[in-house]
Amino acid sequence: MEMHQIVHGVTPEFRSEFQVSLKPFILLILLPGAFLGLEAWSLPEPSGLLNLALLSVVVSVVAWCLDDWKPLVGRWFYVLWLTLVVVLARAYLPLAGLLSLIALATALATPLISLPAAGLVALGQTILLCGLPAHVIGADAGEIATALVLSWLLVGALVASYLPIVRVSRWSWDYYRRTLALLEEARGRQVKLKQALADLTYANRQLALVNEKLAAARLMAEQAQRTKAAFVANVSHEFRTPLNMIIGLIDLVTESPEVYGPKLPAALHQDLEIVRRNCEHLASMINDVLDLSQIEAGRLALHKEWVDWREVIDRALQIVRPLLVKKRIALHVSIPEVLPLVYCDRTRIRQVILNLLSNAARFTHEGSITVTVRTESQFVVISVRDTGPGISAEDVSRIFEPFRQGSFQRRREQGGSGLGLCISKQFVELHGGKMWLQSELGHGSTFSFRIPMCSPADPVAGAYRWISGDWEERPSYAEPPDARLEQRMVVCDATGELQPILSRYTDHVEFVTVADVEAAAREMHACPAQAVLLNAPAPERLLDLAERARVAIPDTPILGCSLPARTQPALLAGATAYLLKPLRRAELAAVLDRLDLREGTVLVVDDDGDALQLLQRMLLACSPTLEVRTAASAGHALEEFRRSPPDLLLLDIVMEDVDGWGVLEIMRREERWRDIPVVVVSAQDVQDQPLMSQVFFATMGQGLSINKLLHCSRAVSTLLTQPD
Repeated sequence: MEMHQIVHGVTPEFRSEFQVSLKPFILLILLPGAFLGLEAWSLPEPSGLLNLALLSVVVSVVAWCLDDWKPLVGRWFYVLWLTLVVVLARAYLPLAGLLSLIALATALATPLISLPAAGLVALGQTILLCGLPAHVIGADAGEIATALVLSWLLVGALVASYLPIVRVSRWSWDYYRRTLALLEEARGRQVKLKQALADLTYANRQLALVNEKLAAARLMAEQAQRTKAAFVANVSHEFRTPLNMIIGLIDLVTESPEVYGPKLPAALHQDLEIVRRNCEHLASMINDVLDLSQIEAGRLALHKEWVDWREVIDRALQIVRPLLVKKRIALHVSIPEVLPLVYCDRTRIRQVILNLLSNAARFTHEGSITVTVRTESQFVVISVRDTGPGISAEDVSRIFEPFRQGSFQRRREQGGSGLGLCISKQFVELHGGKMWLQSELGHGSTFSFRIPMCSPADPVAGAYRWISGDWEERPSYAEPPDARLEQRMVVCDATGELQPILSRYTDHVEFVTVADVEAAAREMHACPAQAVLLNAPAPERLLDLAERARVAIPDTPILGCSLPARTQPALLAGATAYLLKPLRRAELAAVLDRLDLREGTVLVVDDDGDALQLLQRMLLACSPTLEVRTAASAGHALEEFRRSPPDLLLLDIVMEDVDGWGVLEIMRREERWRDIPVVVVSAQDVQDQPLMSQVFFATMGQGLSINKLLHCSRAVSTLLTQPD
């Protein structure tokens, strides 16, 4: 058992720890061999020692190379040749006791190879020394016996010393394996906890990444929203400038034909038809762009009501029927006799139907247009089919994208902005519906959309319904319908502009506008509401209004905001009125009547020459006794002011050198020009600019408790950190 532990007890992992490098021991042969070679040259007959020295060097080199190539072979080669070198050295050198150095090979076999290898080396030495004659070795029997005894004693000493090491290594290895098994068992028991911790770490990391992405996305969304708002404002301005020319000319020709002479020539009537057609095109385009921007910004609310679809379709057909008659296109309408009412936005749905009919009429030159209405499950489906040129399969997938009209040349010839279908599709989707297209090039197109259908509640019967001759007791009562009442909010706003803006964002709240706190109290007494919203253009006035409202309406939440009037920037800058292009003569005449200006000098400032000519004609049409001067830039206008200050200034806002705000600032600084009335006439619609409230607060009755204050703070802070 002990020998078995000695031979097999040391595991490969521990055996590698017991072995040492061979190269330091190679020097034990190489250096003495080199020394013997040098000494051999001084002897009379150096041949024997010289051969021994050369043999030592060769053995050392071969052992070194074998250790790099085959380490085990190199170690056995070294130990065996070390024994042979000692025997040869004893044969050449008459030194007593030199043969005992063979024990050195036995001792080196253990650290170089293993403990069993030492026994094998001792056995080999015994066979070698006992088998060779004594005169060949050059030693007597006593020296040989001494060398062998020393070698075997060394083997015994190695066994005695290695046995505790083997036991310890075996115990260590067994303990290691038991510890490893216990560790694996512990890991198995803790796998769920570690997995949970790993999942939690991963979730936290993902949450951090998501928060970073959300923050970046929010910044990008806000930037995109600002860019989009700027784009819409610029497009609105660029569209309204030519639209002002067109509508202004039409207004002058139709309402003041005497401006062109006693009788309008026939060519002018033709030009007027062209002007009207372009006016309708531009007006439709600007409305489409504004509608699209409001839909994407989430600022467009639907005003739903119970709608008779037959009436909506008839109204749309009345508008498009003259064009169909002119183009000699047949119109077929198929509507069921019984069609339920649909809860939808009447104006938006009529706009969708009219857009589909207009497109079909524009692109169909011969044949017919068929309008079909049918019910499918809980939906009402409307289809508009034409016999026009059709749409290719490639364009069908992109036809509902903004500014897409298809690549077919005949479609390009019809003009249009490419926004109608996109806006119509979004109107339908806002109702929870769907729009699709079926078309084949050369075989016409069929546009269809469906809207969810909600049947109206049955009419309430009179009190006689409770009287019945065959009355029976009911075992259970029917569940009452889920009647959701709309919220009601009283808006205290002296400007009257806040309620229409709020209505654009939701159709589930009834907004009631009052002018002051006293009117709000009377309205609350007549019909309660969920809250009272105060608005004051100046934030410092809010506290006074809130205190009065808290006393007058103690049981209702009081909310406060500060939204300036739409025209407040212009009025604060010193303007008397703000007129939006396209300007009509009646609007300009109303301003002149309010200022009581029928005579005097009017200075018109605009960087558009056509606009200057149009405003000049309008002013003269309103009052021929006015003296109208024009200026194409702010610098020219200031020169006119220095030469002779006018009685009225019509000022455009957007100009190249100095804008209208700069002109108003200069007029405020000059005392002699400060009282001159200024009417801003611009295509920059202040209605398109997003309103921002400077402050927001909430109060109620005797105040807010700590609990309500905490919950309000948390809810408001969460809401304010979210993007619009």
